[in-house]
Amino acid sequence: MTRKTVIAPASRLLTSASLATAIAFLCLGGHSLAWFGRSGPAPVIDPQACSYDAASARLTIKGESFQRGATVTLKAPAGPISVSSVKVKSSAKLFVNNISEAQVSDGVDVTVTNPDGTSSLTVHLLLSASDDGKLTEDDVKKIIAQAVAQAEASGLKATIAVVDKEGNVLGIFAMNGARSDTVVTVPGRGARGGLEGRAVPAVFAAISKAVTGSFLSSQGHSFTSRTASFIVQEHFPPGVDFQSSGPLFGVQFSQLLVCSDINARSPLGLAADPGGIALYKNGVEVGGIGVEGDGVYTLDRDPSDNDQPVEELVARAATRGFETPSEIQGDKIIVNGIRFPFVNTPMPSAISTQPFDQLHGQVVVIPGLAPGIRAAQPSNFSVVTIDSSAPAGRVDGRFYPFKSGSVLTKSDVQQIIAQAARQAFITRAAIRQPENSAAEVNIAVVDVDGSVLGVFSTIDAPVFGFDVCVQKARTAAFYSSAVAGTRLRAAGFGSYVDAASKDGLKLDGSVAFTDRAGGFLSRPFFPDGIDGSDHGPFSVPIDSFSPFNDGLQLDLLLNALNKALNLGVFSPGDCTGIPNIPNGIQIFPGSVPLFKNGGFAGAIGVSGDGVDQDDIISSMGSAGFEAPVDIRCDRVFVRGVRLPYVKFPRHPNR
Repeated sequence: MTRKTVIAPASRLLTSASLATAIAFLCLGGHSLAWFGRSGPAPVIDPQACSYDAASARLTIKGESFQRGATVTLKAPAGPISVSSVKVKSSAKLFVNNISEAQVSDGVDVTVTNPDGTSSLTVHLLLSASDDGKLTEDDVKKIIAQAVAQAEASGLKATIAVVDKEGNVLGIFAMNGARSDTVVTVPGRGARGGLEGRAVPAVFAAISKAVTGSFLSSQGHSFTSRTASFIVQEHFPPGVDFQSSGPLFGVQFSQLLVCSDINARSPLGLAADPGGIALYKNGVEVGGIGVEGDGVYTLDRDPSDNDQPVEELVARAATRGFETPSEIQGDKIIVNGIRFPFVNTPMPSAISTQPFDQLHGQVVVIPGLAPGIRAAQPSNFSVVTIDSSAPAGRVDGRFYPFKSGSVLTKSDVQQIIAQAARQAFITRAAIRQPENSAAEVNIAVVDVDGSVLGVFSTIDAPVFGFDVCVQKARTAAFYSSAVAGTRLRAAGFGSYVDAASKDGLKLDGSVAFTDRAGGFLSRPFFPDGIDGSDHGPFSVPIDSFSPFNDGLQLDLLLNALNKALNLGVFSPGDCTGIPNIPNGIQIFPGSVPLFKNGGFAGAIGVSGDGVDQDDIISSMGSAGFEAPVDIRCDRVFVRGVRLPYVKFPRHPNR
């Protein structure tokens, strides 16, 4: 019997010499980290290609950069497994012989070490059926049937959406009597602007919740739409005054179907309304489930009240058999001493389900988006090694091979992305289990006009960051350009230009902006976390603010969103009217501008396993292309407050 494998990344290993050298070159004054001490490319395990054959007692490991004489370390839950025979067939495949099925039946940690001392990422292989890495059509039907059974038992008429890992809609089901729309609402107050009070199709809310559960999750952590609510509000944690805003403040306006030219997947962006949960099949992340039915598209303003909405209960029931592994659930993640929420509703008791064709409702078909019930779609990504000393990762053919810009050469782009990938390799992730895992991130380099020159993702980077890393890079490039003020004014956003000018910011290319600084100017309190202070020039006053009405970020997109909602047509396209930022801006950290020979050259954006990690990885990616110190935004004071440039995590290296 041949079985395929799935992974939970554990840790990458560095030689002590490499680590010592890396630490020696790390400093906080805007200088950069070079990569030294590597004997050759580290071996890379491709987990989806590995397999175990019980008949021959052979474990096949596939990947890249395996050297003759490589050794393999295996560790099962019961303890280490003795390895007596390793045969390296090629640089891409090796065999581990004489391994019994009983030894690996409960999963096994695998590490490959080359004779030169370089080691692979340690991956956890879970042995299961050959379709373990994707949702089948029958899986989708089962998930929906389980949701319908619980909804009927709970008295909820719901719309249910299932997506695969990359956000393709695999099925939408509307129960008989389900509401056709839902209203964007902030608890405890009436509509005060932005999207608040807007009726949106319930089917779009369900899709957005499903995409959120899928895109914010990985093999090392799993977040829900409840988790999203916890990390996008004006205080972190929500409801605690005089705290800075959430670490992913602003992430909700990404992945937008009507706006993104990068990863257009979600009608409403990422959702903060509980009811969106990731799906795992035999331990591997395969998609997400979203449930909408109460007529309110909202967020959780009070995480302390332990509310248990029926939508979340129904979504929880839908995941039976596709549950998140307990060790990576969001409530296992602690940032700055604060534990993230996962779900408030326990898994309900199992309920008998009806055959799919007997469910009370109908499959929703949306041309070009949701053709009916289907299996997971082919991946848009392929695995490549971009540099002999950088870890392997994923690329999308639209943005690879990398290309030259107006200032940066193709070689420059390759160098910048490889430097960032190497830094990710040694940086400790903030939101990943087990602890001390390497950061998994998405990396983008853009030209001075926002054109994408290259995007690269490490193997298990959460998919939400694929769109966000480009937004971050474009934002840093836009605010650092000579045309930002004039183009904002020409597009009808002159009030924000005037507000910035009042604070001494000309947006004329005289200042090199990072996304951390741009985000700092986009908070409803300035400085961030100082309650009672006025709002930043790119935000709105706190009395009007909500994650559905956050200032310039949403206003850039609002006309296009409203038009799409009015017409009921969502198709990817430029929705800002500003060519430099066609998929909008991002307002949480993780980007720096790039300069070459003292001249503005573009920007790098990073998004993945922690915002301070994003900052250090983008900064180290910019080695040799740093902004001149005298024009960095941390040389600028607004209302007597120095703007930030980047912030690095304490003790960043693993």
